[in-house]
Amino acid sequence: MISGVHDTKQKSDNYLTIILDDGDEIIKSIEKSFKENNVKKAILMAADGSVRDARVALTKAGTLKQRQYGESIKIKSVSGEFIKVNEDYYGDVHISLAKDAIHTITGILLSGHADGEVEVKFKIISDLDYCAENREKTMVKERIIKETVKGPPKPIIEA
Repeated sequence: MISGVHDTKQKSDNYLTIILDDGDEIIKSIEKSFKENNVKKAILMAADGSVRDARVALTKAGTLKQRQYGESIKIKSVSGEFIKVNEDYYGDVHISLAKDAIHTITGILLSGHADGEVEVKFKIISDLDYCAENREKTMVKERIIKETVKGPPKPIIEA
């Protein structure tokens, strides 16, 4: 398959499995697959493979930070929930990456590319128990990006 294009391996009434090729952007490929399969709500169940050029939002000593990891890192676990509001999808990929045998990176995946073949599995929720159109649009990823981008320095106050 051509790089940059994902493949839907299997779609049943309950599950959607997406196969990403080497170099595919993970978040964009998930959203594209949801649109093609008219997914209204989905829960991220599992992912198998490695990610590179990952940008992860994490907390360190109570402070929100973004970190970029250029090397290939094995996906240890994932979770998350996605919902369609009007024509957009909102949700976050909570991810744990195994940097080596004793170091794990845990946070929210802001961006990243598949390193080799990556398989991502979602549980499809068909019944929405509320009206998605009236739901306030909030997304942890957008808030994290806004809070962690460095702004202009604060002025020095002289007494």
